[in-house]
Amino acid sequence: MRVAGLPSADWEFSEVVDSELVGCCYWEYARESDFIRQTLHRYREWFHSGAKRNKASGRLFASTERIQSIGDISDVIVRGCCFPSEMVWQSLDAEAKNYRHPQAPPITGKFPAAWQDLSSEERACRAQMANYGKRLTPPALERGDYHEAEEIAEYCRGRANEVFAEYRRVQTMHPGKSEVQLIEEGKLKPWPGIMPSLFWESGREVTVLRIAWSDYTNDALVQHFRRWVKTSRPRNLPVPSRRGRKPGDWRARLTRLGAMRLLGRFTPSQILAANTETARAILESKQFSRRKWLDTTKWHDARREARAFLYPMFPFLPKGEIPRSWVRKSTPVNGATVSG
Repeated sequence: MRVAGLPSADWEFSEVVDSELVGCCYWEYARESDFIRQTLHRYREWFHSGAKRNKASGRLFASTERIQSIGDISDVIVRGCCFPSEMVWQSLDAEAKNYRHPQAPPITGKFPAAWQDLSSEERACRAQMANYGKRLTPPALERGDYHEAEEIAEYCRGRANEVFAEYRRVQTMHPGKSEVQLIEEGKLKPWPGIMPSLFWESGREVTVLRIAWSDYTNDALVQHFRRWVKTSRPRNLPVPSRRGRKPGDWRARLTRLGAMRLLGRFTPSQILAANTETARAILESKQFSRRKWLDTTKWHDARREARAFLYPMFPFLPKGEIPRSWVRKSTPVNGATVSG
């Protein structure tokens, strides 16, 4: 059902199943960002125009890296962005131009289409990227992938080269003096140590550990690991509360987004106007049927909260960017049409 040209998939999220809530939330809020939309659109155009590397592509890569700075959750949005949006991939005819092997993920390049307009297979696939399976949060511990080990090694080599280059520079300025002497004289900083870890802005760390399995029981290892966690937690990542992690919390975010999008087309008085098709369509929907939505202040509160949710989810957004639905578009004041 459309409300003044606004499809229900844009504002009615009550049918989104629990296992898809996180993926849907990131996808739908990403649709509110011009920066994300334009970056992924430009990347698709660059890819299909020959993928030539130049200064312009360098700026494009910088933008895509900003999106990926939130960690693995960015895959929900980014994966498949180079595919043509109109192409429907199949895995039946190996001779077909759009053939992919049967194990290929069922993803397309349809962003920024609505989440609920994606196929059920694609929604499930992207939801898994967000949920790490059927969970709403990633597992506390898991082994890293081989490419992460390569990235750690690359980072450590690069950091060591920087330190050694500084050592050589200082020693060249003070020939005949040892590193110990230069450190004691304050001319050279002590060896800083290079932590074999990668940190993501999403709060995820991939690191190298030595575990003496043969010398400790499981219970003893748990106690040692508990102490290690307390001393090693990054100071900028305090122990989180459980607020915002439950299915109901993610559903509330989507409800507030729906409210913001509706207020991008209507005033609260239009939404609450008696005996109009618009009011009936909205207030009889499962998402907005509760009595609290008869209060105009609830609509204004939801709109502000939706805007506030956007920035912690995507901290890389350009300063000053506002959600696309924040500014109200002109709509008929009396009896806006509703069509199915």
